[in-house]
Amino acid sequence: MKRVLLSSMILLAIIMNSKAQNQVLELKKCNDVAGSRIVSDNLGNIYVLAKSSLMKYDAEGNFQCSYTELKDGLITNIDVSDPLKIIIFNADFGKIKFLDNKLSLKKDPVSLSDLGYNNASLVATSYDNGFWLFDPLSNQLVRFDVNLQMTQQSGNISDLIGHEFKPDFMVEYNNMVYLNDPLYGIFVFDRYGTYMKTIPVKNIPAFQIFSDRIFYLDKNILKSLDLKTYEEKTVQLPPFGEDIISATTGTHQISVLSKTKFCIYKYL
Repeated sequence: MKRVLLSSMILLAIIMNSKAQNQVLELKKCNDVAGSRIVSDNLGNIYVLAKSSLMKYDAEGNFQCSYTELKDGLITNIDVSDPLKIIIFNADFGKIKFLDNKLSLKKDPVSLSDLGYNNASLVATSYDNGFWLFDPLSNQLVRFDVNLQMTQQSGNISDLIGHEFKPDFMVEYNNMVYLNDPLYGIFVFDRYGTYMKTIPVKNIPAFQIFSDRIFYLDKNILKSLDLKTYEEKTVQLPPFGEDIISATTGTHQISVLSKTKFCIYKYL
């Protein structure tokens, strides 16, 4: 625990001493759409989540397709790490669905109750067509392969880190799993579910990992943290006229979402 605490203190010192970067943004396009979260994939496509619907736009902001299924309740989690196999999660019904690049179902949904995890709160794509879930009852990460066979378990994470653990967001990147606990930071696990370290960035609702950087929104500032050096960069977002509730980045551009619209800005 002393080694982990010292590591976290060093990371925090690096983050606090990082300097802001001056970036100039130019408005590219706005779309009138109600949503709660915006994400982008590695091909530049943009996705807007709105209750039980997911809408897809291309990098220019042109509408492509959508998916809606009202009977399964709200979509609580989406993962577009693989744009050809998108995961959506309906936590209230414990269902995982896999969509193709046209947002059509690729196969039958997975019922987590059939796997013994009725109360799973988070789901994320994993390597080799598997997926991770977080089970708040056993307080652990669990991985299933493409054949729905359990392959890894982390063990009780609270016991591992020495305090209560309540993650609200999860993603896998380069075979590492990142779980966000707003109170303590971003917890990093390897592909076997072994706890590695904590990145002390706190009180963020969600994040995106792109080009080896963690991106997250802090009011009207988009911040990013290098995963290797922990250098922080910031981008001041243009006046938006409404509260910004989500933002995502891609190659040479940023997309910003409010409750009534999303806009794309390009770097100059």
